[in-house]
Amino acid sequence: MPMATPPNPSVSAVVFDFGGVLITSITNQLSKIAQRHSADVPTMLAIMLGPHESGHHPWHRAERGELTVAEIQTELAPWAAAHNIVLHGDEIEALMSPGQYTVIQPMLDKVADLKHRGYKTGLLTNTFAEFRPTMQQDLRFDDFTAVVESFAVGSRKPELAIYQATADMLGVSHEEILYLDDFPQNIEMAQSFGWSTIQVSDPLQAIPDIEQFLDKYSE
Repeated sequence: MPMATPPNPSVSAVVFDFGGVLITSITNQLSKIAQRHSADVPTMLAIMLGPHESGHHPWHRAERGELTVAEIQTELAPWAAAHNIVLHGDEIEALMSPGQYTVIQPMLDKVADLKHRGYKTGLLTNTFAEFRPTMQQDLRFDDFTAVVESFAVGSRKPELAIYQATADMLGVSHEEILYLDDFPQNIEMAQSFGWSTIQVSDPLQAIPDIEQFLDKYSE
């Protein structure tokens, strides 16, 4: 069960990751791609999306706005070669093709509910400029006080700058933020800033966890 830590009595903003929180994770598609290469999912994850630590992997660079999505595939060869895999050339297209994830409507409704109740709401996501029109179709951007996209700020989770940009755009102190994300490295960095956190493994279960946290710790 996801746990909220650390407790803070003055939370005024709730911030949501996109993949794995508001939608099902696109990494679910990696199992099909891995199967094509007779590889396991962690190997394909390392090849296509890079390591947990932020760096110069082409996926990371595209999320910071340094590469286009179209350029990712051509830059993956050395990462695949390190695992003795030869890519087919369509892996990124397969990963990002339409219909590969499902919007979690109850979580979107919770965002709207929180904003209606006076909380500031944020979307904090590692994403590409090319994906913004799709997000605008899937989400109600008006339900978010601030939309923080990695390509727009030139920084991606778990890099420091994107967390600072989120607090600045929301106009709150770090200690006022409750954050939901499914990746441990993103949660750990948020906690280092003093954010309260919920690590999401089941988005539907995270909805009552938000309320439990706010009921217990908010003024």
